[in-house]
Amino acid sequence: MTAPITERLGDATTVLLGAPSMTGGADDACVDLLSGNDPAETSVLWVSFTKPPADCLAQWRDQHEADPAQFGVVVVGETVGGGDADINPNAVQRVSNPSDLTGIGITVGEFISGRDEDITVCFDSLTALLQYVDLETAYEFLHALTGQLYSAGAVSHFHIDPSAHDRRTVDTLLSLFDAEVELGEGEPTVRTRYPLEES
Repeated sequence: MTAPITERLGDATTVLLGAPSMTGGADDACVDLLSGNDPAETSVLWVSFTKPPADCLAQWRDQHEADPAQFGVVVVGETVGGGDADINPNAVQRVSNPSDLTGIGITVGEFISGRDEDITVCFDSLTALLQYVDLETAYEFLHALTGQLYSAGAVSHFHIDPSAHDRRTVDTLLSLFDAEVELGEGEPTVRTRYPLEES
């Protein structure tokens, strides 16, 4: 039996999670990566271009009986779906312009600063981001953001649909991450640095 994704990642703190949009399992892998050492004592932040806050939290609740210690959702652009009375409105921040990378970075920074508990972050997704900015701009933004997350002690993963990009784009972005997880029909493939080694 293959070890869970989190065990195979070792000390990696920034992960590129590759899953074609038609492949199942991305939600489960996402929550596994978000859960930290103790899910109930973890602060969780979703940066979502595609899902409303209610869907983000529902994804977590499908696997956990308790909500995270703290959670936040940065909604980027216009997501479909309504609100949820179950969610504290103060936990939801909005960045209306998806190309406002400065706004996204500041909002993430406000959530992760000064926390004592474990912090985990989901960025969903790079494929959506690249619809609004070019690769060079995205790379510079992600270089700064992953550095910011590392300095805060956060563990983060970034979704991408590899089938939507050429290999050069994926490899360029991959150079920013400690590990790559690829979901397909079988067991997830996990590669960690240095260099990226498959497990």
